[in-house]
Amino acid sequence: MSKNRLRIGAGLLLALLLYAAVVALRPQISDYGLPLKKIEIGQNILKVEVVDTEDSRAKGLMMRAFLPHNQGMLFVWPEDAPRTMWMKDTFIPLDIIFIEADGKIAGIVENAEPHNLSPLGTDRPVRYVLEVPAGDAKRLQMAVGQTVVLP
Repeated sequence: MSKNRLRIGAGLLLALLLYAAVVALRPQISDYGLPLKKIEIGQNILKVEVVDTEDSRAKGLMMRAFLPHNQGMLFVWPEDAPRTMWMKDTFIPLDIIFIEADGKIAGIVENAEPHNLSPLGTDRPVRYVLEVPAGDAKRLQMAVGQTVVLP
């Protein structure tokens, strides 16, 4: 090979590596424009959309037609308090996991029914609420007292 071809090849390889680094380091964003983070529950890794503002928490998973397994939405509040959720304008059944500030699961509501306006929650103060597709809490063997490794 000629020296010019080697230089071109090396330049293309460097450009490809730089592109891969930029892609790997940019924040992951969901199809809905929300940041995606990874959390760990036991041996399981889930990708979650993070909602941490009043507006984003109010919208939640409303009007969504689908939520894949091993994905969910993580609601984040700045302080601990007893939390309740409802299923207004939510089209998919969900499992709702209530998580204390230290990452311990405080309560689980399985198979929350779409459009149900009843408050679902726990009296224990929590900082986070995780919503996943109905059945994932059982399938992933989530349990009260288990630790969730949060972003």
